Amino acid sequence: MKRYLKCLTALLLCLTMLSVAGCGKKETKNNEFKPSLDTDAKVVINVSGFFGNFEALDQVTNDFNQFYPNVEFSYEQLSVENFESYMEANPGVDIVMTSEEVFDKYGDNLKECFVDLSKEDINLSDIREDMLKRGYHDGKLLSVPMGQNIYGIVVNETLLEKEGLSVPGNYEEFLNALSVLKDKGYVPIQGPTSKVYAELTQGMAYDMIMNDKNLYNDLIAGKDSAADKLQTVYDKLDTLINSGYIDNEVNKTYPSDNYDKAILKFFEGNVPFWVCNTEKVSGMKKRESKSEAFQANPFKYTYIYSPLGDNGVYAYTEPWFGFSVNKNSDDYDYAVEFMRFMSTKDEINKMASIKGIPSVAINNTDADIYKNVINPEKTEMNCVNDGTISSGMISNWYTCVNKYISGEFKTGKDALRQFVSLSKK
Repeated sequence: MKRYLKCLTALLLCLTMLSVAGCGKKETKNNEFKPSLDTDAKVVINVSGFFGNFEALDQVTNDFNQFYPNVEFSYEQLSVENFESYMEANPGVDIVMTSEEVFDKYGDNLKECFVDLSKEDINLSDIREDMLKRGYHDGKLLSVPMGQNIYGIVVNETLLEKEGLSVPGNYEEFLNALSVLKDKGYVPIQGPTSKVYAELTQGMAYDMIMNDKNLYNDLIAGKDSAADKLQTVYDKLDTLINSGYIDNEVNKTYPSDNYDKAILKFFEGNVPFWVCNTEKVSGMKKRESKSEAFQANPFKYTYIYSPLGDNGVYAYTEPWFGFSVNKNSDDYDYAVEFMRFMSTKDEINKMASIKGIPSVAINNTDADIYKNVINPEKTEMNCVNDGTISSGMISNWYTCVNKYISGEFKTGKDALRQFVSLSKK
């Protein structure tokens, strides 16, 4: 009996130790920022970015000043078009906003300008790994994303409810809603001609390309079989056009940037579905007060992926802009220190929240408008762009869809073959 009790005691002790050890393995190191440099140093960090007004960055720099009160930030706007010349004229700039378009456009020379952030003492555990992947170039992490870019549709929920409809979750539900709305006199799907057709369909196309290796290989090889596989995308686009659910004359009245005036047009309250990306959605809350129509008759609206799948939406997302550290930074250590600070969960979420875009943090605090894209109820396919869909491929999709709409291509098959030809590597 004593021997039994002794064995039982030993077994319980062993299980307890294993349990403690197991718990220890599950613990994740809290990414809490602690200053690693001289907090009294007087430093000026020069930042350049694509936005004229960058309130989100201002808030994060203000938070950084709680730890480094004598660090000043100088911000300057630049554009993709003059990016290379800007870097040549400002060799000591510390932190630069970048994009995949920039990396694709200026190539290897630009890649040599920036620091491999994976080699620095930066804890990136608060950032979704799938959102970091596109920041890698030749095995080096050259950019940390500031948020998510999603192409989808803003839905006037109140209008749909008034007409006895709910937010569509798949293609059949979408077609039913569009049919009802058209019969009631609405032009259901709206947006500028240069964007609405491409942005409505590209999530479906990119999901198909990223989830089908044979399709991707055929595409970059320039084979017609890739066009054949993508034909279903154009078939659905044709259905929407031929059924009168999109009116090109209406779309021509939209501003080409699909931003300020388009938002105010949506707030008039008679647009069921407005096609745009999250950058445009980010400006909506601020413009509610600028719309007399919305102030007089406020309504509920939400953001969804295009519901073109038989079983649900095609959920395609990509990292949206990022920050890079210049190798020749005048204040290299403090530039990296700021990136270390900005990579913490609270600051990532704060930047995304103020900018009005979905966060790339693992534990996000996204606005309610994004609930249907963060956790879609029905999904046909999904992917996060890891660089497979290049900025050049995206540009090619816009070009070929728009040429098809304008009549330069007689058939969708012709447009798709041109897309395949342009995307060949």
